[in-house]
Amino acid sequence: MSLSFLKEKKEGVDLALIMCPAWSVSQAPVAISYLKSFLEKHNMNVKCFDLNMEFYKVFPEKKYWDLNYPDHFITSHVFERDIAPSLNPFIHIWAESILGCNPKVVGFSLFMSTIRTSLLLAKYLKKLKPDLVIIGGGAEVTRVKKIVISGEIYGFAHVDKDIFNFFDVLIEGEGEITLLEVLSLFNKGRDFHHVNGVLYRSEERVVVNRPRELIADLDILSPPDYSEFDLKNYTRSALPIVTSRGCVNRCTFCADSPIGKIYRQRSAKKIIEEMKYLLKKYESSLFEIVDSKKYKSNLFEIVDSIFNGDINRIDRFCDLIIKSKLDVSWSAKVTLRKGMSRALLQKMKEAGCNALSYGVESASPRVLKHMRKNIDIGEAKKIIRNTHEAGIQANCFFMIGYPVETERDFQMTLDFIKENAEFIYRFDQVTGCHIEEDSYLGLNLEKLGIIFKGGGAWYSKESSPEIRRERLERFRKLARELHKNYKCDVQL
Repeated sequence: MSLSFLKEKKEGVDLALIMCPAWSVSQAPVAISYLKSFLEKHNMNVKCFDLNMEFYKVFPEKKYWDLNYPDHFITSHVFERDIAPSLNPFIHIWAESILGCNPKVVGFSLFMSTIRTSLLLAKYLKKLKPDLVIIGGGAEVTRVKKIVISGEIYGFAHVDKDIFNFFDVLIEGEGEITLLEVLSLFNKGRDFHHVNGVLYRSEERVVVNRPRELIADLDILSPPDYSEFDLKNYTRSALPIVTSRGCVNRCTFCADSPIGKIYRQRSAKKIIEEMKYLLKKYESSLFEIVDSKKYKSNLFEIVDSIFNGDINRIDRFCDLIIKSKLDVSWSAKVTLRKGMSRALLQKMKEAGCNALSYGVESASPRVLKHMRKNIDIGEAKKIIRNTHEAGIQANCFFMIGYPVETERDFQMTLDFIKENAEFIYRFDQVTGCHIEEDSYLGLNLEKLGIIFKGGGAWYSKESSPEIRRERLERFRKLARELHKNYKCDVQL
């Protein structure tokens, strides 16, 4: 695609990118940081606001930021009762701060947990400056699109067409190229007819354009720009980086967004270049990580849905780090697959890998098959042990109370963690199963016998809130007994 419409860098702020509560406070907002750098490479002037962190620092109930249970920011009456009274004064302050940089366009990251706050702020911005152009992007746009097409309220959380009273354009899917096109058109009559991947109001109707193709070559992305965030505010000291998009798996419980249906990856060479750039730019903000062993001082967290979608790329990535003698340490989320050999894990350790997080979820072959996890439990045990013996922390995710999980299935999971206690460093996450509306489970409730009752709780033949709560407590008790390093933040 030609970007010839971007001739010269304009004066002032072209775009203010906003992350509203509630979102993760572990790291600076990754998505808008990558967007900022990409847009500025193409002569746009962009400013980022992490309003989520600002609100988190002053709000007394930190537990509301548990994004596995974001009901306080999603459910209408809970939001109005517990969040809005404290939020309203900040809406005024934030609006004045945003308008103070005189942006031509304001863009919001819209997710289920951020849309309520985003709507409040967008509404107030429009009140202060009616001609201000406001756009939105993110996973929530897909649900808005379904509402527009079906004419009905869609999903488990309320949102409707009124969003177009405050948002001029919504961007579905990957935002980089679409956002560039949209920004270029605001000075040319705002005719979005030929822009793929957008929804917008035209007179009295909402127009839904055809989807935009995914970016085939992710190497066009620029290193993220974290310069506007105080990195010391976040709970993790690692710099987050993205090396791929999408996933090679299709787990039934995952609401795989349109942004990531096809697995694509950046080249090993490009990742190394990005690491070197970020190390040089943010060296003073990186912390020395000390555990039972002393890790290298420069730490990255690879935040891909799945880092090892291509084993050969990992091999090339590690070879480049070792050959260049780059002094880094890093962690990633990976899947349990046969290519994770002892030799590869040893090479990963030599290349600076200090922790890998495995989505085990269950130790029952029957449940894993239903989840479409493509995991062999025997192979999983071997990989976790080899990870530990390579000197890499083996962290695990588990999901309790899956709709078809019986007591026997759950006991297999307990037996698994007992058998592998000396090799599992900690649990990164242990949760009761949640039904995501765009997941296979969420789209097949009747077929799977899943029923929602009052308060949003779900039931199946084998699972209920009471069963999940009881099993989670048993899991927690056992986990605490097994190993001093276990960080068992078990959530219902």
